Amino acid sequence: MSEIRRRRQRVEVRRNRAALVSAAVQVVAERPEATMAEIASAAGVTRQTAYVHFGSREALLSAVRDELSRRAIAVLDAADLEAGTATEALARFLTAAGTLLAEQSAFVPSDSDAEAEASRHVPVEQRLEDLIRRGRDSGEFTADLETGWLVAAVIALGHAADHQVRVGRMDAGGAARQFRSSVMRLCGAEEPGPE
Repeated sequence: MSEIRRRRQRVEVRRNRAALVSAAVQVVAERPEATMAEIASAAGVTRQTAYVHFGSREALLSAVRDELSRRAIAVLDAADLEAGTATEALARFLTAAGTLLAEQSAFVPSDSDAEAEASRHVPVEQRLEDLIRRGRDSGEFTADLETGWLVAAVIALGHAADHQVRVGRMDAGGAARQFRSSVMRLCGAEEPGPE
């Protein structure tokens, strides 16, 4: 096989995988029980091609969760958590997290994906820990609760907001508002005024 042909195949493999992940994000968000055939059709490939690339629906959804995690980190990084006061940065963090609720609520990790899900949280936890330490050091956030506890509690509240959206008890906007208010109170931060 020629080098040119191998390059074309690699490009096609990357394009098919990206198309499948992108289609899964959209299709599963609308219909959580969508089949591999439906996702493949939306991606413009065959069901067989989807299985060649991912092997199972769960493997595809794991790749989707990885992609959503990358997007979440990009959204959080765009919030510029090191600028301004810690309270202003926390407000931007919570706004960014709120925008992710609607997109990510359809993608519930399976029990078999628990380890990967925990590793997906590490970059978020690191950013949040740095932010909370800064807020505690500046006196903007409560010193009554340990930093690690606050990080864990914020993550747990995020999961609670996600669950409320997933089960239909709240819409994403309402859950985002409740999440924001709860975290600001938990951290002992005053809601910043308009910038």
